[in-house]
Amino acid sequence: MKLPPVLESAGARIVPALRSTFAELSPEIRAVVDYHMGWRDAQGNAVEKQSSKGVRPALALLAAAAADNLPVETAIPGAVAVEAMHNCAFLLDDVMDGDRFRRQRETAWVVFGEGMSTLSGASLFTLGSSTLARSDSPNRHAAVSLYHDTFATMLAGQAIDLQMEGATDVSVDRCLQMTEWKTASLMRCATTMGAVLACAPDEVLAALRTYGETLGVAFQARDDLLGIWGQPHQTGGRPPGFDLRARKATLPVAFALEERGAVADELRQLLVAQEQSDEDIARAAKLVESGGGRARTAELAETKVDEALTAVRALNLPTDIRTGFEEIAEMGRPDY
Repeated sequence: MKLPPVLESAGARIVPALRSTFAELSPEIRAVVDYHMGWRDAQGNAVEKQSSKGVRPALALLAAAAADNLPVETAIPGAVAVEAMHNCAFLLDDVMDGDRFRRQRETAWVVFGEGMSTLSGASLFTLGSSTLARSDSPNRHAAVSLYHDTFATMLAGQAIDLQMEGATDVSVDRCLQMTEWKTASLMRCATTMGAVLACAPDEVLAALRTYGETLGVAFQARDDLLGIWGQPHQTGGRPPGFDLRARKATLPVAFALEERGAVADELRQLLVAQEQSDEDIARAAKLVESGGGRARTAELAETKVDEALTAVRALNLPTDIRTGFEEIAEMGRPDY
């Protein structure tokens, strides 16, 4: 997948800052983090690969530019912090969910063990917090509070996610709450972090907060579609139907079950079955689609992308900054 120009440009600023900051980690932790980030292989050899698209740190830099107050460089600690928190969540989620593949190779816990992966995730979170605390921004304390509040919300969302695994009575509203807390909160943090550090006025903060919240839901809706119908090259190595096999209560499943009737009843039986064959997973995917789960999730993603675009277009931004926000928003569409 070719990245939009805004991510290519932001990566040139962010990656060196990430490497420099992550170098502060202990050698044992850094080995795990460097592997997870795609900077080194399991033997510690350098590789030319960046595992993350860098969406969230790029948004932090765009938000600082939208503030049009302090230099964009003021937001680099915020960009580093949100990427640290993002990858902390990945490391912890992979352990809790038992995911064995991410970004086209084995997850960190498979290579280094659950304990080291968990420690590395926690270390990234604390490193992000300390990076913000050392920022030169007069609003650094507000940025630290935003960072901690966001992580608390993400943890609450992850708790709901774990609680819903294997459940067949999950409502769409409950699934959306989990999405807003676990995923959209981090996107909202990314779009407001740079603006907070750059001392943006309230109206800019409000618009960027809406942009991040709505786009976060769109990104998760698209991921939920890929979790059932995506191919390995789109899902980091996971096979089609992965989320169904893992018994995850995602938005397409919640929408399909909400319809009730014979389709929902058969889908529910397949989801609770102790043994699931490849044919069962394929059948479940067809039932989710025929129950409206695929179409309604795609519609939700489209609606949320449009809401995000409306929020950011309401601001009086330079063309290049507005284009950057628009390019990232388009990544949330189902057919991207």
